[in-house]
Amino acid sequence: MNAEKFSEAMNEIDDRYVEEAIHYRASASGSLSHYGGKRLRRYGAAAAAVVLLMVSSFSVGALAFAREITVEVPEKQEKVVLEEIGLTLLLPDSWEGKYEVVEGVFEPYDSTMWEFCVKSIYDARTPMDESGTDFYRGTLFTIFQCEDHSISAEEFEQSGIAGIGRYLFATQNATYAILYATDVQFDLENTAHMEEWNGMAQSEEEIQVIIANVFTNES
Repeated sequence: MNAEKFSEAMNEIDDRYVEEAIHYRASASGSLSHYGGKRLRRYGAAAAAVVLLMVSSFSVGALAFAREITVEVPEKQEKVVLEEIGLTLLLPDSWEGKYEVVEGVFEPYDSTMWEFCVKSIYDARTPMDESGTDFYRGTLFTIFQCEDHSISAEEFEQSGIAGIGRYLFATQNATYAILYATDVQFDLENTAHMEEWNGMAQSEEEIQVIIANVFTNES
């Protein structure tokens, strides 16, 4: 979903849409069990102190602890660094060469958003209909600024996107979240694309999130 459609979707979310999205993710990935749970893992010594949130499909919850945890990231670890917001995603090794990160602008706040797509689907540019205006993007999830102020995880759970998104963290002037794909992201007649999208969606539970400098970030 491009930036314009993403903004439109955010404005149109209601309870029915959330329920349909949850049903879609359950059907496409086979299970929603990997969306729940909160876990924290401590690693060995490293050069810089950061907050490491080991999550089950990004189910981070609030940064309810004001402490730093020292972690070590393997040199060859597959990762994406979003320097603008001090966020690093440690991805499954199986994702190497298979994903595309597409930057866009979330217009309500004129802020950068990052759409993680299955590369083979995104590169294929398969039209979604006869008009050829839109194409299947293979979107797995999007990281974006959902508020222009700080809210807690508990407050996020009362929002309209809680059922199809996850709270990440908040700074003094912004709150960040993940929104999962809420519609079909591949040509249903393309078995290879379907299997690859499903496999990557199911392995999202392996992703680890590192938030650096979150307590001083003024974004």
